[in-house]
Amino acid sequence: MTERSGPAVPVGGGVPVDPETGERFGYLPRKAAQRKIIIRRALGLPWVVGALAAAVVIALTGIAFLVSRPDSPGKGFDDAGPLSAYPAGRVTPLLDRSGWVDRRSGLTVWLTTAAYCPADGGWVDGARRWDRRGRPASAATTEPVHQLRTRAVSNRLYVDRATPPARSPGSGPAALPACPAPLPVG
Repeated sequence: MTERSGPAVPVGGGVPVDPETGERFGYLPRKAAQRKIIIRRALGLPWVVGALAAAVVIALTGIAFLVSRPDSPGKGFDDAGPLSAYPAGRVTPLLDRSGWVDRRSGLTVWLTTAAYCPADGGWVDGARRWDRRGRPASAATTEPVHQLRTRAVSNRLYVDRATPPARSPGSGPAALPACPAPLPVG
């Protein structure tokens, strides 16, 4: 073997060289070169196996997470059909005609069989009127339209009929005019 006269790592950093074999190793930053941190051999098979094992654990964890996703939101929620049956930006009746799905801004289910009024976005049932937020909007109306809790899971709409419905907050406008062309729920 040939002896080398120079330092293993060039002064000021650079590519380190094994003084015994003359084999070059990877670049070391200046501080590491000054501390004489030199990797004298390749990391070897255990490091490759360890990295592959870690990758397999991460992949299995991801697969387990995807497989274990719930397919329904839980007890009390009834399936109200595919979410695609209720177009975004519109108000459409529930498939069982027991209320309305409001997707104008978010996802709300109104528990009423009153007709929907597209002219002002409220509901009408004879002389009784409600505004677009379910608040009373006529002298004949005292109770608001109730909202049901909803969840969308795996592109399906679920409605909670077991929990008492939420009441629409506040009072509505003084009075809404008669609706020119109400859409019935059924």
